[in-house]
Amino acid sequence: MADERSVEQKAIDAWLPVTSSRNAKWWYSTFHNVTAMVGAGVLSLPYAMSELGWGPGVTVLVISWIITLYTLWQMVEMHEMVPGKRFDRYHELGQHAFGEKLGLWIVVPQQLIVEVGVDIVYMVTGGKSLQKIYDLVCKGDCLKMKLKHFIMTFASVHFVLVHLPNLDSISGVSLAAAVMSLSYSIIAWVASAKKGVQPDVDYGYKAKTDLGVVFNFFSGLGEVAFAYAGHNVVLEIQATIPSTPEKPSKGPMWRGVVVAYIVVAVCYFPVALVGYWVFGNSVQDNVLISLEKPTWLILLANLFVVIHVIGSYQIYAMPVFDMVETLLVKKLRFRPTWYLRFITRTTYVGLTMVIAIAIPFFGGLLGFFGGFAFAPTTYFLPCVMWLVLYKPRRFSVSWFINWADGRSEEQRKIDEWLPITSSRNAKWWYSAFHNITAMVGAGVLGLPYAMAELGWGPGVAVLFVSWVITLYTLWQMVEMHEMVPGKRFDRYHELGQHVFGKKLGLCIIVPQQLVVEVGLDIVYMVTGGKSFQKIHDLVCNDNCVEIKLTYYIMIFASVHFVLSHLPNFNAISGVSLIAAIMSLSYCTIAWAASIDKGVQPGVDYGYKAENTGEAIFNFFGGLGEVAFAYAGHNVVLEIQATIPSTPEKPSKGPMWKGVLVAYIVVALCYFPVAIIGYYTFGNSVSDNILISLNKPTWLIVLANAFVVIHIIGSYQLYAIPVFDMVETYLVKNLRLKPTWYLRFFTRNLYVAFTMIVGIIFPFFGGLLGFFGGFAFAPTTYFLPCIMWLSIYKPKKWGLSWTTNWICIILGVMLTVLAPIGGLRTIIVQAKSYKFFS
Repeated sequence: MADERSVEQKAIDAWLPVTSSRNAKWWYSTFHNVTAMVGAGVLSLPYAMSELGWGPGVTVLVISWIITLYTLWQMVEMHEMVPGKRFDRYHELGQHAFGEKLGLWIVVPQQLIVEVGVDIVYMVTGGKSLQKIYDLVCKGDCLKMKLKHFIMTFASVHFVLVHLPNLDSISGVSLAAAVMSLSYSIIAWVASAKKGVQPDVDYGYKAKTDLGVVFNFFSGLGEVAFAYAGHNVVLEIQATIPSTPEKPSKGPMWRGVVVAYIVVAVCYFPVALVGYWVFGNSVQDNVLISLEKPTWLILLANLFVVIHVIGSYQIYAMPVFDMVETLLVKKLRFRPTWYLRFITRTTYVGLTMVIAIAIPFFGGLLGFFGGFAFAPTTYFLPCVMWLVLYKPRRFSVSWFINWADGRSEEQRKIDEWLPITSSRNAKWWYSAFHNITAMVGAGVLGLPYAMAELGWGPGVAVLFVSWVITLYTLWQMVEMHEMVPGKRFDRYHELGQHVFGKKLGLCIIVPQQLVVEVGLDIVYMVTGGKSFQKIHDLVCNDNCVEIKLTYYIMIFASVHFVLSHLPNFNAISGVSLIAAIMSLSYCTIAWAASIDKGVQPGVDYGYKAENTGEAIFNFFGGLGEVAFAYAGHNVVLEIQATIPSTPEKPSKGPMWKGVLVAYIVVALCYFPVAIIGYYTFGNSVSDNILISLNKPTWLIVLANAFVVIHIIGSYQLYAIPVFDMVETYLVKNLRLKPTWYLRFFTRNLYVAFTMIVGIIFPFFGGLLGFFGGFAFAPTTYFLPCIMWLSIYKPKKWGLSWTTNWICIILGVMLTVLAPIGGLRTIIVQAKSYKFFS
């Protein structure tokens, strides 16, 4: 195939790091892959074994080695799957598989998380290893130096090395790094073997509770996944090998990969198995820390670590430089000059250094956030692309299809059967109580606790600003429901598809919507069970047999095994109306009973945290609890779909009337409960205001009964869109017949699933406060604004444009900060919980 690039494009490609050199030999692939793969993560494998145990640990190590070798082979094969073209970058292969836009969205964020995150970790690791060498040499006789100075020393090397133009030019550094990785791995397991099995070694799980064992097990899986990150640079490495139709690059590349993986096995398995065999579950998260003697050998091992992570940093930095420089010279039209490269690369090193100094525990954060990127890019994203590219008929990226105006009779019957589109007879007041039921969930009872975490000024401000922003974004969604004449966006993801494209719209909207809807239904399972339990305990006064929470959740679920078979929103309108009344009732009880109780003696409105760090975590947690209280946007288009519409009388009129009434009720519920509850109890308030209110008993029993009735309706309201998604997929994609028994099976299965998860994780609200932060804030606070800007394109710096950007900025901040507070909630609740208690 002829090279159709212009002279300018050829010059740019010859300048960019990944495509500037094609002269690498097969053994370059070997040591580049060894350097990329055998990172400092190998030293934590004995610790991962202590969390997994002998059987699961060995199994996970072996299976991970096999799977990742297989997926590496797939990527090597796909590098030149199109004759005459090479996919020199991971995202280029992703774009070919998933489309120009969607491919970028799927691959680039994950690849950047891995590459930038690993470089920050290597900054910290390099600094700590230099500090360890310094301490071993000095033996306490030298001036004590802080870790940040060692990180800066380590970074100084990279301020020079980053200006080597491409992967070939760092081949010497990479070779030295590969040799060092093999060296310190051998030192680690040989020194462990020489030390011998320690007295009283214990191979049992060190966690005291079942929950601790489970969490540790998951952590061990993450540490193993962290050790297999080389896939993120493999296409970029292969791009440096020359290729012709007679001798494609996949031959020498694969030979290098096989040798590299033999080295990986020689490093990983002895270190993991011998380290765990010697120290058992007392091993440190870096096996070199457990090995304190002989001093000279440990000093040498740490020196080898420093040299290795210098090379590894460069290997992972090069694709980042390529992305940044491609953007600058191809998109922003900068000239490809030495000083452009000098500024960008120096800035990158400075950024990773500053983050490493500010967050020297970044490895722990990466172990969590990186889990969303390490496993996909290494374990299964290559498999997905392989299926898409080589078996297109058996793989569908899109779960749902858009409906054209000219539907066939069969399609019309299916739409009349599906929950969202089966009925268009709702009145405006249906919108009012559906929105009240969706919005005023059990989260309102946690608002006084959120106030205690936020404080008076910020708390009132956050409540008020959230009310205003979410009302505004609801108005936008109501307006956009019929923005295309003759068409209605009956589902959130349909609007997303119109704005972002069919595939990308699904990928952006559906996962977030499912996190909210399924997550809330699980929380409601737990909340319903706990409210039943509270009623039982208050009525019995310790005179009844103690019943586990599990059984109350099962009782609550039994209601939904019946109600879930009501076909659509209009069919549950009576349930939703009662639920809306109940929400107003128990909110009124909550704030009225607080007034009756009066301000408590010694009430304290200061932050209850013992230090600044804890106060910050609490503040972020409070933001998440407020965001949790505003989740109704996830079903608003589905509610509007039930209202009849004509060109003369579009549905947005009655829908907006209902939304306004609902938001007045929201204000009547949220503000009195939050402010009076906090005013009465101060920072001693419980995370459910009804727990702080124990008397009068009959009133609290009544309030809990109202909570149960309300969340029965709320559960159904959030379940209907999930049923619609599942049933749409089954009847439109898998071509199953739309029958009553299909619906009976799928809906019962859903209720059972939420029940079982609620039983196993009765602290799921804490998990949702974390994971839901990624979905609640986007779908509620700023995603409608992004779609509005994309569709209507208001005048830059005008009122609409400015308002939307303010909402987007505040929403993004909430999305980032709320999960951090939720993380602390998970830890606190997990520590205090035992399974089936």
